[in-house]
Amino acid sequence: MLSVNKFRFVRQMSSFVSENSVKFSVNGNARIISLNRPQKLNALSNEMCNSIIPRLVEFSNSNSAKLIIIDSTNEKSFCSGGDIINCVKDNLSGNSNNSIDFFQNEYNLNYLLSTYGKPIVSIANGIVMGGGVGLSVHNSFRVITDSTRFAMPETSIGFFNDVGTSFWLPKLDFNLGYYLSLTGDELIGIDNLLLGYGTHYVPSSKLNDLKLRLSEIDYPELYQDRRNNSTIFNKNSTDQLFALVNSIIEEFTIEIPKNHKFKFNNNELNTIEKCFNPNTQKSVNDIIKSLEKDGSEFAIKTINKLNEKSPLSLNLNWNLLLKNKNVSIKNALQRELKLAGKLMSNYEKNDFNDFINEKLILKNKEKLISKNYKSIDSVPSSIVENLISLDVFNKSNSENDQSIEDSKSIAIQMEKLNSLRISSPKNLKNSIGDFTNYPHHMGLPTEIEIKNFITGGNDKSVEPVTYNDVIKYFKLKYDNKAGIDAKIKLVLNRKDYGLAKL
Repeated sequence: MLSVNKFRFVRQMSSFVSENSVKFSVNGNARIISLNRPQKLNALSNEMCNSIIPRLVEFSNSNSAKLIIIDSTNEKSFCSGGDIINCVKDNLSGNSNNSIDFFQNEYNLNYLLSTYGKPIVSIANGIVMGGGVGLSVHNSFRVITDSTRFAMPETSIGFFNDVGTSFWLPKLDFNLGYYLSLTGDELIGIDNLLLGYGTHYVPSSKLNDLKLRLSEIDYPELYQDRRNNSTIFNKNSTDQLFALVNSIIEEFTIEIPKNHKFKFNNNELNTIEKCFNPNTQKSVNDIIKSLEKDGSEFAIKTINKLNEKSPLSLNLNWNLLLKNKNVSIKNALQRELKLAGKLMSNYEKNDFNDFINEKLILKNKEKLISKNYKSIDSVPSSIVENLISLDVFNKSNSENDQSIEDSKSIAIQMEKLNSLRISSPKNLKNSIGDFTNYPHHMGLPTEIEIKNFITGGNDKSVEPVTYNDVIKYFKLKYDNKAGIDAKIKLVLNRKDYGLAKL
């Protein structure tokens, strides 16, 4: 028999308004966006973007909408990425503008999510890749589960890490973002919390109860402390509203088991941190040389993985990460958009159409070899620079054999590429604006945060602290957040940063 609360949840959730592959529903004070394209593992299409954007604007401007939940109607996949198969079909049929329009809509949706003024909770259950990462990673709350499978596999398909991940990946601990970008390695379940993709780990069995609890959220009215006439809780305070949502999600989290082992051991993390260091490696070739010098079994396996990827994609990814690691989210997306447009229009020879056609359309299981670039070091740096540049050059000026028709086609292509823009919807009332660092940190402490507490950062006069001091400090700072012990153990078992001995 259903409990009263569960019956009410089922009844409220039954009033879905379906818009093809996205469903929208109202559940109490929550507005729920459910991806509903199970046959395509919720691959994000242009239609889906065009459905979601106006609804987000509507919810932003509504006083009754307190928070947004983005989830999936099926347990297997949150979102497996963008609908790149459709892009390739358009490209090969001479309709590349359709592909470019899709990426412009998708990246503008990513920007809208990243700057949204109200709390957005992503329930990232199942497969989360590519475009699915873009739908979740910029949101302040990213609930991951035991079945979450995260990856950015673009180097295997002749593309690059887009949807704003060239802004996010460089910010991950241990230089893991750079490693994951180039290798496309997958992280499963709890590891996504420890890495920083997820902000909360909730078992799949608790998700319905979590969504019900979030839908019941009711921000208190303004309370006044009569002793000094100050506001105790201000419903217009962004920080307080986000803190309230954070505390509610924490009610459903569980602690990471003490025997959990992170995917990479300490020696492997040391190799990743050293060989994928953006401050010392200027190119993918430098990374491979560093891995060769390392010589460990893990390093050799990593080299083999890189040699199976698109040579152009590897070079594009590495240089794009270096370009976007310190810029704003809007500028990062703008550069990604220009790059995506250039690849779709074949501005320079690339592997996207061939790799997708062979791997995903024709289902060719053999190792793919680039028709344009035979090896990583055969990719001209000028090609990489032309593609990741914000500039669009009229190459017909230097090619005398261009026909009039070709010249017209190039002019149209240039006009299209130069028109690409990242912007917010004009009628959006609730937005935090552009930023260079995420405004809300709801996940576990980062390695640099832990290091600075121990070493004092720039303050060299701090007294030494013990391991227990570190645990106590971060449990207090993060209000006993689930996962604190495991994250500090992961960091300090590899480097103790001068901890005092007991």
